[in-house]
Amino acid sequence: MAIDRFPGNLRVGVLNKRVDGVLGNDPRKAEPKVSLLCLLSGFQQFRLGDHKFELDARQQPHAMLFHSKVALTVFYEVNLGHPLIKTVVSLSPEWIDMLDGGQLPDMVSADADLDYRLWHPAPGMTALVSDLVESTSRMCRMTMGLDLLNHAVEDLRALSQNDTARIQRARSFINQNLHRSISSQDVAQACGIGLRTLQRLFADHEGTSLGAYLRLRRVEAGREAIVRLGLSVAEAAYRAGYSTPENFATAIKKAYGVAPSQLRPQQETSA
Repeated sequence: MAIDRFPGNLRVGVLNKRVDGVLGNDPRKAEPKVSLLCLLSGFQQFRLGDHKFELDARQQPHAMLFHSKVALTVFYEVNLGHPLIKTVVSLSPEWIDMLDGGQLPDMVSADADLDYRLWHPAPGMTALVSDLVESTSRMCRMTMGLDLLNHAVEDLRALSQNDTARIQRARSFINQNLHRSISSQDVAQACGIGLRTLQRLFADHEGTSLGAYLRLRRVEAGREAIVRLGLSVAEAAYRAGYSTPENFATAIKKAYGVAPSQLRPQQETSA
């Protein structure tokens, strides 16, 4: 990969060649940074620290933005492309302060040391990547690199707004249908979203799986039916979509450590 280095630790790299394997398989340490990877053609599989990632542009362009907060080992396991067309824009974490709001939008936290986001870039961003690959001017590559990072942030903000609306629709459907024994697939179909997409959204935004969120909301609804509405255990089980009171009792015991009957407020006795 040809890499141009600019003031402020800005680096812009371009790779456009046929690759049938790993280009140098020795692990290397990468300093803390913000890095934008854009793959127009080909496939890459690599590790950042303990985390494994794939960029697959065999069907459509693929992008990744990450923020590493400590030095991480980078190790490429697969590099394939006929050709492999890729751009990399990296800069020091201090550049984040120059973004609107001073932060990267809606990133996934792999752990305390790495935030990232993978997505399929919009046409405007893809066109800019193509221009960067074709550019022969060093000054233009610097300008395009910064423009590309700005496009990536705008792309992710637009995706975040769409994702938030999807999550809100899913939550609303779940809350309105807790009395039914709904599944994750039921929620996805009702919201017009693929199940895998919805599962990813819940993992990213709620920090838990869709199935776990459903179970949590169901047991919370059952508890509320007993504590606030004064329903019987059987009535609360039905209201929360449990097939039997016994299943409801097991879920309550697991979540709160007590039997459903112990949730009911004790009646005060007069002296």
